Amino acid sequence: MLDDVMTALDSVLPRLAAVTGTPGVAVAVATSSELRTAATGFADLAAGAPMTADTVAPAGSLTKPVTGLALMQLVEAGEVGLDTPIDALLPAGLRGPGAAPVTTAMLAAHQGGYYNDIVTATAFEAPAEPVLDYVRRRHEAGRAVEYGGALPLVTTPGPYSYSSFGVGVLGGALEHLTGDAYGARVHRDVFAPAGMTGTSIDDGTRNPWATGAPGRGTDRATGYMAFGDWCVPSPPLRTSAYPGVGMHTSAADAGRLLQSLLRTARGDRGLVRPESLAAMVTPRVARPSHGAPSFSGLTLELADPALGDDWWWGHTAAFPWGFWWEARVWPHRDLAAVAVGTRWDMARFHNPATRSAPGLAVEWAGRWAVSGVPASLPDTDARPRWTGPSPTPETSRWMGVLAGERTHGLLGVTGPLPAATLTAMTKGARCLGDAVPDGWDPDAFTRGVAQARAVAPDPDALGALGRDLGPAAALWMLECGASSAEVTMPVGFYARA
Repeated sequence: MLDDVMTALDSVLPRLAAVTGTPGVAVAVATSSELRTAATGFADLAAGAPMTADTVAPAGSLTKPVTGLALMQLVEAGEVGLDTPIDALLPAGLRGPGAAPVTTAMLAAHQGGYYNDIVTATAFEAPAEPVLDYVRRRHEAGRAVEYGGALPLVTTPGPYSYSSFGVGVLGGALEHLTGDAYGARVHRDVFAPAGMTGTSIDDGTRNPWATGAPGRGTDRATGYMAFGDWCVPSPPLRTSAYPGVGMHTSAADAGRLLQSLLRTARGDRGLVRPESLAAMVTPRVARPSHGAPSFSGLTLELADPALGDDWWWGHTAAFPWGFWWEARVWPHRDLAAVAVGTRWDMARFHNPATRSAPGLAVEWAGRWAVSGVPASLPDTDARPRWTGPSPTPETSRWMGVLAGERTHGLLGVTGPLPAATLTAMTKGARCLGDAVPDGWDPDAFTRGVAQARAVAPDPDALGALGRDLGPAAALWMLECGASSAEVTMPVGFYARA
């Protein structure tokens, strides 16, 4: 079965990358006994470095199930329970007086009462803040990071509210309980046993962004902010919420983790016992969904159990502003698949699985494993099909405004990006399709970033800046693939109750 699926993926993956405008895509597909990989495109466009299944990239929310596994390992050891109050595991008073009761399981299922968030970020050159210091500081401030704290940090526990910060609180609590640094613990108890030799946590003990670090160079992916077919390298960022989003891994290593869990789902004692994994994949609360029902387990996203043999669990992941991942396990099919792509569509902002290269590769691998590979696949002409406007000095500035709005407004990066980072971004920009790059203006891009930073993180000022760019910018966003004629800024979602 894997022979046919991988042969088909080898054929269709270049076309998937082309039609979605994704510089590089890598995928791993596994059964409980075999693991295969495929890749296409480039890990870095300027360097011409090929994308491989061993190329390392920030894995964003694929870190959350790692924290869930660490929790279940401690549950099995009798050191904590799923109903243990989180305040019993944290330094006294860390969450402040009058904090609502929250358990470990509630945090793992995104019911801990923290508002939606993306990730708190700093430039990678900044020192990594210890997770417990970060958790304490955020609680003392009492406000969400997005757009300068326009929303409060906490809301009523119980309802589903996806939060990387909440999983960061859980990881900090596990660290405090055991006395083991989070990164060292998961490396010892999750990565090493699963054979994930190229995987690390960006917690300050290792810096996977730094020049000369393991995996840097041709084995390290560059993420891209995409404006149509024009791709600008995303700024390397790090976060103190690393138990929720701090893992750096490859498609092959992530596949090894899923394969280990697949074996456990079939009854083997692996990273956790089968009954512990069963607890992780038990639906606990409904997730917002625009299609089939979806649920949250313990740090895992679950499809509708009514799917029967087609039921799956896994996680969608992203790291701003350049990487998207899709990971799924179909336990009844003895199949797992994971894929990464190096594109973040800045015009659409959200990159759903049904229109991203990683999502489609994983979805099709799962479908073909059951139905068989279609007799006729898309042609193998992999010329980029994504179209968009050629860059001009004016649109170069608009790209900078959006990059600055997302970095200094939404993510709350306070200081300016280092000059060397901005230079690397502008020099590394490349076109995937037929756009003529002669109009690309690095200085205009840098001015746009500074223009957004000058009014960040004020959500009203940033919204006004977007509107002031005028109808020409709105039409340009449509050309870049936006769903409506407006400059795509997520102020409304992350700065309005």
